Amino acid sequence: MAVVYYARFPGWAEQVKRARHWCEDLLTIHSAFDIPGETVASAVLLLSEAVTNAVRYTASGRGGTFDATLMVEQRKITIEVEDEGRPAGGTLPFIRPLTPMAQHGRGMTLVDYLADTWEPLPKPRTGVGFTLTWADRPRPRTAAASA
Repeated sequence: MAVVYYARFPGWAEQVKRARHWCEDLLTIHSAFDIPGETVASAVLLLSEAVTNAVRYTASGRGGTFDATLMVEQRKITIEVEDEGRPAGGTLPFIRPLTPMAQHGRGMTLVDYLADTWEPLPKPRTGVGFTLTWADRPRPRTAAASA
């Protein structure tokens, strides 16, 4: 069974931090899903990158809002960040060629590297969605189990 959370944020740069805390708080309360700490950290980082793109490159950051959806299932997290669309001539999220001196443009490279899958949201929506999965971890052996 999936658990779904949704939040709408003002399109301000300061809201990136608020969205990160929202995501981290929700993922850490799911002890039933046994989400590894590194998966939580990756989800929070990638949400931050998607939100930063929404605020920096879309109408969301020009007086609008962005929506974040977080879905937690057994061994799978899906996150979507829906923005208010690109200004005229804008593009969908893409991976930029990296250069050593570039000060921006690494966000989607991180998403591509850490997420199991990612893609722009299906039209008419705009934004990006990604998934993270993890394997079951073996349960620690107890003294009774090893005797």
